[in-house]
Amino acid sequence: MSLIKIKSKKEPLYTSKSNFNFDENLNETKLDRNKQLKDKSSLIIGEGATIKGEIKEENEITIQGNVDGDIECKDLIVGKTGSIKGKVKADTLTVEGNVEGELNIKDVLKLMSSSYVSGKICYGSVQINQGGKLIGEIEFKDKNILKEEFKDWKTL
Repeated sequence: MSLIKIKSKKEPLYTSKSNFNFDENLNETKLDRNKQLKDKSSLIIGEGATIKGEIKEENEITIQGNVDGDIECKDLIVGKTGSIKGKVKADTLTVEGNVEGELNIKDVLKLMSSSYVSGKICYGSVQINQGGKLIGEIEFKDKNILKEEFKDWKTL
């Protein structure tokens, strides 16, 4: 039996004497870039993925897979392989796949040629390409009318 004495190895101390001149403008540029990335963040649900539940995003969501649940976001894009069953609340909705449920689209609802949308649909404006299908209870809501309706409401 042999005993080996292991010496503890000390890590060298690193002191930084950097020749790099820190520029405040460079730091501000990095902060601005990070802010822009955060402001433009998006969620992508890939083809083959299945999500059940509620999704909330401040910016954009792109769906190539299946979602069974409610979605609330600024911009929503449903690709050709994408499918949604549930409530959708968004500023804009672009559909190439299938959407079924209650839709509340503040600004623009765009239906591409391969799209199929059914349910209770409320929109600000609509664009339907040849071949796009829109089925259900469809209602136009003007932004100005909505603002006037809520002016008369008073809290209890």
